[in-house]
Amino acid sequence: MASRDLSRGFTFNAAAAAYDRFRPRYPRALFDDLADVYGVTGSSRILEVGPGPGVATEGLMALGWSVLGVEPGEHLAQMALDKFDGDRFAVEVSTFDDWDPRGRLFDVVFSAAAYHWVAPHVRWVKAAAVLDEGGVIALAGNRMVAEGSFHDFTEATRDRRESFGVDDERATPSREDLEVLIRDCGHDVGALWEALSPQGSSVVAGDLFEAPDVRLYPWSTTYATDEVLGLLATYSRFLALEESTREALFEQLRAVIDEHYGGELTLHYACVLAVAERSSRSFD
Repeated sequence: MASRDLSRGFTFNAAAAAYDRFRPRYPRALFDDLADVYGVTGSSRILEVGPGPGVATEGLMALGWSVLGVEPGEHLAQMALDKFDGDRFAVEVSTFDDWDPRGRLFDVVFSAAAYHWVAPHVRWVKAAAVLDEGGVIALAGNRMVAEGSFHDFTEATRDRRESFGVDDERATPSREDLEVLIRDCGHDVGALWEALSPQGSSVVAGDLFEAPDVRLYPWSTTYATDEVLGLLATYSRFLALEESTREALFEQLRAVIDEHYGGELTLHYACVLAVAERSSRSFD
């Protein structure tokens, strides 16, 4: 597997509206657990890395919390600003790699479907550096699991996508695969999140964080053909294609969905939440 091209993380800015429309939201239970289990409150200082147009931020804001986002895409950042209460939400346009915290410390570093775009040598060191004593990193992601018609469709069209130059990255895991991965890598939040990422690295968190608490939230949703293609068009491996190439591929995928799946696909997700406390050994 080739190493991840981190520059592809900048492709989302050009698809801001589609990203906001088609990307899946996150189960309410995830945010309730952040409050009830991990003690996040309205007074917690929350830093969100890569909020995009606010897909996961919606869940944070719904509980009355205040959030500072760090987002490299100007269009994405503006969409989030337009969406949320300015008294409780602010965003600074920067990659997390280059962002200057200016001495500010936080109780929670939160990121959903974005943390794999942070450079591996920065991910865990910088998060630990901006967390106050007792602070936690909370990472969330909706992982497609190997069941349902959406999975069947992706398997049936794999060769077709590859013929158009699409890098499908890691194979879709079953729910049992995810549980095994969590068991095997759950001793280290870095090892776990790299293993869950589309193209992870070998970087681990080590002494920077305690072992994470990991929770799974299974859920599913059904997409019509246009929604399937809209969702696919928000993923970097498709955004990286030339527009004419993407359109030609999507025309073929549309035909497959309509002719073989009745114009709709059901996608099964396992939303993963990993929460790890900054270790007291971080800066010994």
